[in-house]
Amino acid sequence: MIKVTVPATSANLGIGYDTLGMAVSLYSHFTFDHADTLTITGCPEEFQNRDNMVYVAFEQALEQWGMEPFPISIDIQTEIPVARGLGSSSTCVVAGIMGAAALTRRTVTREELVAMATALEGHPDNVAPALLGAAVCSFTPEGELPRCLRYNVSERLRFITIIPPYEVHTSEARKVVPQEVPLSTAVWQMGRIAGLTRGLETGDTELIAAANDDRLQEPYRRKLIPDYDAIRATCLEGGAKTIWISGSGSTLMAVTDDTIVAKFLQVRLREQFPTCETHILTCDTQGAQIEYL
Repeated sequence: MIKVTVPATSANLGIGYDTLGMAVSLYSHFTFDHADTLTITGCPEEFQNRDNMVYVAFEQALEQWGMEPFPISIDIQTEIPVARGLGSSSTCVVAGIMGAAALTRRTVTREELVAMATALEGHPDNVAPALLGAAVCSFTPEGELPRCLRYNVSERLRFITIIPPYEVHTSEARKVVPQEVPLSTAVWQMGRIAGLTRGLETGDTELIAAANDDRLQEPYRRKLIPDYDAIRATCLEGGAKTIWISGSGSTLMAVTDDTIVAKFLQVRLREQFPTCETHILTCDTQGAQIEYL
C-alpha cells in the first residue's frame, strides 16, 4: 500500500497566463493498493468508476510503459475543491502516474513525471509546481519535453485564499480570453512576469504588487466571478498588497508578508463573505510526495 500526497496549485499568478504556477499548502491524499477489483472510495459516487481521473492517469501511465493494467483500490482524501482554480485535476493526474510507478516498482524522475503529466493534462502550469514544489515557469519547445524553471518563494509570504461556493470551469474561462492581443499588451506582460518572479523569490510585496497588473486574462475572467470586485476591495482595504485569480477561478488569492495582517483579513473576509471558504496558505516547497504504508 502506498500513499501519494499532492499540493494544490495556483496557476497564472495574475500576470503569468499559462506559464506560471505555484504549489501551496493545501493537499490531496491518495492511497493505492492491489485489489481483486477496481475500488474507489473517498469521492462522490459518480466518480467511483473507470472514468475517475486518477485511474485514467494510472492506466495511461502503465500503457506508456508497455504494461497491462491491473485492479487496484484507490482512496481519495482531499482538501482541494473541484473546479475552483486550485489544480484539483492536476493532483489526480500526478497521483495516478505516481501510484502506477510505485505499485509496479518503477523508478521515474520528476522530469519524466512532469512530461507524462503534461501530456495527460494538456499543459504544465499546474502539474509542474504540483510535482516540483515552489513557483515554476513552464514552457514546451516545439517537439520537445516541457522546460521548467523553479523559483524558491520567500517564507515570509502568506497567501490568503478565498474560495467562493461556485465553480468556474476552465473551458468556459478560456472562451472569454482574446486569442490575439496587441504588441503593446505582450510587451506589458513580459517585463512584469520577471518582476513577479523576483518579488516572490525575495518576498518584496511592493514589487509583486507593481508587477501583478495583468492585461491578458483577468480583465475578462473577473466577470465570471460575481464576488470579484467586493472581495478584491476587502482584501486591499484590509492590508493585502495585491490579489489575483487563481487559475481560471473562482478562487482568489491575496498576498501579504505580515501574518497578523493575514489573520485579521481572514476574520474580515469570513464576516463579509460567510459562504466563502478562506485559508492562509504558504508556498509548498516539496511538491508531490510518496510513502509506503
